[in-house]
Amino acid sequence: MVAEQGRGAADKEVFNKIRENMMQRAIHTIQYELAADEIHSKICGFQQMAKVEREMAAKSKDLSVRMRASQRPAVDGEYILRCMKCNVFAASSKDIRTIEGTHRVILDKG
Repeated sequence: MVAEQGRGAADKEVFNKIRENMMQRAIHTIQYELAADEIHSKICGFQQMAKVEREMAAKSKDLSVRMRASQRPAVDGEYILRCMKCNVFAASSKDIRTIEGTHRVILDKG
């Protein structure tokens, strides 16, 4: 080994040697012990799983981008909150208070 002891490079070298041996055994198994149709079906299965993983990652990223885009910035000033279904007055922004930095409450004078 060329790497110095105690710097982590020696450990990486050992792990790389182990991985190289594993890869050689895997190649030997594929070339000499598995049938061609079995190899083909395994490769297709791995490719299908990789495709599904990529699609899921892309959908997740797209969803997070859309969610961030739909968040509206806070508006300064006073405004009125109304029911989305019936448009009845619900509260005024001046009546809303924050408790302990997370809880929102509406102070009612009645």
